[in-house]
Amino acid sequence: MRLNKAIIRSLAIVPLLGILALTGCSSSVLPETLEAKLASSPTVEDHLAAAMLYEKKARELDAEAVKYEAAASKIDPSEDPKGFQRGALTMAAEKKRPDAKGMQKLYALHFRQSNVLHGKVQPE
Repeated sequence: MRLNKAIIRSLAIVPLLGILALTGCSSSVLPETLEAKLASSPTVEDHLAAAMLYEKKARELDAEAVKYEAAASKIDPSEDPKGFQRGALTMAAEKKRPDAKGMQKLYALHFRQSNVLHGKVQPE
């Protein structure tokens, strides 16, 4: 019976490895048309649209990190004596946090650019 539990625990890690593979931040947050507009001659609306998309992605990444942390905290040490599952979930959460922070910075950059184009803020 002890051997069966070890096998089941080992197999339980397989989906977690898939989660870790998918935790990378997608570079395609913006649609191609918006990226093209921002590269050529962006308008206030283009920067605001980009800012809102980056803010939305930042919130999604932060929510995923919270979800992984909650899942890790719910795993009983008796279910995961070596901590592999908790470690994988914690690592996934730790990867999401900087990605969310990066998206938040892009949001701030585009929001500021929209205000510069609109004349509300002086360019630096």
